Amino acid sequence: MTDSEPKILKVELRELQTLLRKKFSDELEVIEHHIEPLLPPGENYGSTMLKVDAVVKKNAQANREHLHLVAKMLPATEFQRKMFDSPYTFKKEAFLYQELIPSYQHLEREYDVKNSGIFDIVPELYGVRYSLKSNEDFDDDAVILMQNLKVLGYYTANRKEGLDLEHANVAILALARFHALGIAMRQHKPDQFEIIKKRSKCLDIEQDDSFEKVQQFYIKLMRKDPKISVHFERLNAAMTQETVTTWTAPPPEEWSTIVHSDFWVNNFMFRKDPNTGHVTDIKFVDFQNYLNLSPLRELTFFLMVSLDASTMENHFDNLLNFYYESFISVLKRLECNIQSFSKDKFDERMKIDAFHEFPHCPFMLRILSADVKNDLSSDQIENMMLGEQFTPLFIERLRRCVKKYAEKGWLGD
Repeated sequence: MTDSEPKILKVELRELQTLLRKKFSDELEVIEHHIEPLLPPGENYGSTMLKVDAVVKKNAQANREHLHLVAKMLPATEFQRKMFDSPYTFKKEAFLYQELIPSYQHLEREYDVKNSGIFDIVPELYGVRYSLKSNEDFDDDAVILMQNLKVLGYYTANRKEGLDLEHANVAILALARFHALGIAMRQHKPDQFEIIKKRSKCLDIEQDDSFEKVQQFYIKLMRKDPKISVHFERLNAAMTQETVTTWTAPPPEEWSTIVHSDFWVNNFMFRKDPNTGHVTDIKFVDFQNYLNLSPLRELTFFLMVSLDASTMENHFDNLLNFYYESFISVLKRLECNIQSFSKDKFDERMKIDAFHEFPHCPFMLRILSADVKNDLSSDQIENMMLGEQFTPLFIERLRRCVKKYAEKGWLGD
């Protein structure tokens, strides 16, 4: 970045009409539209999220319609664009919306899942564009245009507090189904799954000095904290494992599936029945980082960073069992071979995968516990992700995480 360039880059949605015509027809006309930020900079690290409200006519004879959309665009700093390799992750996410999820839905239909019960886990896609110049270019006009779930009554949970039991159960049920569908695809359509695996490749991770600095910061903190340091030797072993290898190495074949890999409270949205007040649906969002990985890595991450204190303390084992039962139920419904997925083998794999997942937890817990402002500078965004500042809430949540790891025997021998 040169001295003449702004630290926070301007992100602007252009040519909305051209983009929408790809979904509807060349007759569509955007009568008017309004765009504003959907989230403050510190609430989404890999992209800029814009709220788009448009009035359109699909043809000259049609009535006006209101479209409530979300435009996912490049992040606003060069640091974030480099860290998330935006050209790669945008195309990867578009593949999930356009190919991966539809292939899962097609598989379910082949096994007699009714349309009303199909796994409808993502917002409706309204268009994808990488550039206004050509199909080969990628630039600041890249956008994934989706349905605005908030207008339909969907909401995110409080990232600082985490999920209560009702919300956690809904999330676990959907997560188990998502993971099981990948395994079903691998067993029934291996050629197609191989294509999905290639498109799920992890972005290149560079372990530079900043990564090591953050790693050492967490290690030092764990050594000093009186409630965490009693487990320090095993925590240190977990923190100093080869992190890049654990993200890029293929999982054991029987546990190979597609995981979201960033499954925390900002990346799924719930909806309640207005009559009963109970949670009835969930949608997953932000698929920039999905991977071919063991599902139990993701399960560990979700349980450690997304539960409130009461749910983690009182219902942790019930949620583990609920995941397993839901996972097996989907595999049976899709007529999969489940010999590799006995409860004993599940528990054995959990110990291995939870240990590998541990370094991911303190990093995310600090982000979840941070105080976010709407006017963050480039330096502040970078410091929030890689700096050494933390809140008392972070220490509280890290202690809960370490305590649960120790109770479950997931820190190794």
